[in-house]
Amino acid sequence: MNKFIKGITYSYYRNIGWQDRTIRTTVGILAVVGAIYFFKTNASVSIVLVVFAIAQFGTVLSARCIMCYFAGKCTIDSKEKKALQAKAIPYENPKN
Repeated sequence: MNKFIKGITYSYYRNIGWQDRTIRTTVGILAVVGAIYFFKTNASVSIVLVVFAIAQFGTVLSARCIMCYFAGKCTIDSKEKKALQAKAIPYENPKN
């Protein structure tokens, strides 16, 4: 399958590890806090921050990032790869 088609149809495997998910969760929480802070004074900034937070939480829950996929990056470390292999959970291997 073409890499572009595979990317936009979200048919690739996990490609972000626990460290990346932790950072994205923190950034998503900060975006929600910022959205609440700016809600009364600047609604457009608040909306942008909410959309950004939703994108962050979506990548955290799915453990997939389209930008990492197109860049050919996989942030899953070797210990996590072994755990995923033991559970038969597929993940992206950019070396292939």
